[in-house]
Amino acid sequence: MKILSKIIFVILLASSSFVGNIYAKSREVYLLPAIPGKPSKIIPTDKDWAWWLLQYDGGESNYYLSGLYAGDTLGVFFEPPAACTLVEVHFCKYMFEDEGLYTYWGIAADVPDGVTLNDYDEYHAATAMPGPSAIGTIFATGEFDFPFTEAFQWDTLAVPGTPDIGTDAFWAGTVIGDSLSHSTRIDAGVNPPYHAVCWKQGGAGPETNGPGWYSSWHLFWVRALVKVYWTEYLDCYVEELRGTYSTQDRIVHVYVDDFHPHPESLGIYPDSAFLKYTVNDGGTMVVPLVQDSVHTNYPFEHTWLHGTIPGQTPVAEVTYWVQLTFMSGYTGISHSYVYKVGAGTPNFGLLYIEADEALGVMGIHNAFKGLPWDLWWEYEGGIADSIVTNFYTTGAGARAVSWLAFTGYTFADSYEPGWSHTQAFRDFMDNGGCLFLGGQDIPGGGYGLGYREWEAPPSPHPLRDYLKAYAGDDDYILLSPFTVTVDNTDILTMGLSNELTVDCSSSLQRTWIGIFTEINEDCVPIFFDDEGNILGYRYEDATYGFKVIFLYFPFHAVTDTIAQNIFIENITNWFGVGVEEEPVESVYDLPIVTPNPLLSSATINFSIPKKEYVSVKVYDITGSLVSMLADKRFNSGNHTLKLNTDGLASGVYFLMMVAGEFSGTRKFLVVK
Repeated sequence: MKILSKIIFVILLASSSFVGNIYAKSREVYLLPAIPGKPSKIIPTDKDWAWWLLQYDGGESNYYLSGLYAGDTLGVFFEPPAACTLVEVHFCKYMFEDEGLYTYWGIAADVPDGVTLNDYDEYHAATAMPGPSAIGTIFATGEFDFPFTEAFQWDTLAVPGTPDIGTDAFWAGTVIGDSLSHSTRIDAGVNPPYHAVCWKQGGAGPETNGPGWYSSWHLFWVRALVKVYWTEYLDCYVEELRGTYSTQDRIVHVYVDDFHPHPESLGIYPDSAFLKYTVNDGGTMVVPLVQDSVHTNYPFEHTWLHGTIPGQTPVAEVTYWVQLTFMSGYTGISHSYVYKVGAGTPNFGLLYIEADEALGVMGIHNAFKGLPWDLWWEYEGGIADSIVTNFYTTGAGARAVSWLAFTGYTFADSYEPGWSHTQAFRDFMDNGGCLFLGGQDIPGGGYGLGYREWEAPPSPHPLRDYLKAYAGDDDYILLSPFTVTVDNTDILTMGLSNELTVDCSSSLQRTWIGIFTEINEDCVPIFFDDEGNILGYRYEDATYGFKVIFLYFPFHAVTDTIAQNIFIENITNWFGVGVEEEPVESVYDLPIVTPNPLLSSATINFSIPKKEYVSVKVYDITGSLVSMLADKRFNSGNHTLKLNTDGLASGVYFLMMVAGEFSGTRKFLVVK
């Protein structure tokens, strides 16, 4: 209690009276917490704001944050999309233990100069933790008595003087009282989560750096009541295009909700609505918006428009936004959106990584380098559209997908932007598709089955019909690092040691691992915990021919990178990714290392269409020459060489063949 009182005393000393401007033409709305790079969503007070919040956070909010200390401060950033004044802040709390009456404090404050709201490293990187304070000038504080109700409870912090926020970011949150039997209501799986910033005495993140400010991988239920200014309010909804392989023109749909209360100010000027865009950070291009329809219900006018972005060639990154001028004279600019134009490679599989900073930082795709997989990372290219996934399900791709995530929202969500619930996914699997799925919360998060024991819904459902996972426990292993036992007699784990270390503390977040408690009898378990529970398995369907590999832990957290390389190489071979059709005429055939990975000697097969000089050399991962297998003239046709690994250490190697003007490289692994 002494620590908390001191914190509150310092906060109150730092606060000052703040009187803002009052505007006659205004409208009260709720603001939701800001997602990095996007403004807070505006919800009219007569709308079901809770529905919007559930849509925003994925529909799972029946949780509270544990592991807190007295004095810990939990809050979120808000970024007004239009100039406003701050009226109230509302907090949702939860009592989860003893009956009684407890105390907490609410705070609303502006954000100090220089603090950015979308820099993940600022609050979570090991080299920077803890980050700067999120609290600048305090607008309001309040003490709340919190009774035991066995239900979520809302409290309201009034902000005296309704300070003029303008469009500046502000922060609102609560300070935990001396009892740890209550907490802020949260969603445990928001992605991306970096709008929540809290002061924690116990530290946080991949390293415990002591008390300070840290970002949180949760949504804290806080909302702000503000008054937006009529003359500076743009309620414009711009369609967010997904990343694509299409090089065709793309249409952007725009919806404008004009709230001006006077007839002479209704609508937008016909020639002042524009879609603006840049390509690869080049100059700004302008496209007129075409008005499709208008609906007037005084004093509201709703307008639908569209604009066309010309087709782009790979690899292009397109940034676009909308500019509108209302008849009131106000010109507004919408939030900007970004999408990527890529290209698929025939006979390659799709390596799809959902938008997660930790997955990219940990280099989850490094084990796929040099193998026939096209990378799509949502964190860089945005969510991919159906043209991307169709390339590997019905197009020229290898009918193979490696889908890696933490929560699996993009993969498993039955609403947009879900993929596994769609008919396209079912067609892909029914036609012999191959799927490697890895993540920690796909049943609990993506499929919404809860973050503890779960059971797959009845058929038809992807978990039961295709993933062959019938039941599990989503948060079974809470400690890190931990040991994974491997059945290394299997085709996928051949070459691995019988134990692997998984260190989730290096994942830039707290990672809890699940187990499968019931799977199809034809599934082949390959990874286990020390109690014999199943952490991962493979399955090959006898009827439709599809193949599934499902891991209940984040693949990037395996500390042995050589083991990662071996496992992905084995998956690639089992899926048959990169296998091309037989050539119709004699061509150069690159050396094939058999077996791969190899323990001792290997057979090297290659062919050439004519008599010529051939060089076959082996290099290690640093580019150093370690072996010369051939350096002479060969006749046309097929040839065989031997590779002995006695002088080679375990690791990744490259076999290079040069014949005349032809050259090519193969990757192989040595395991000892």
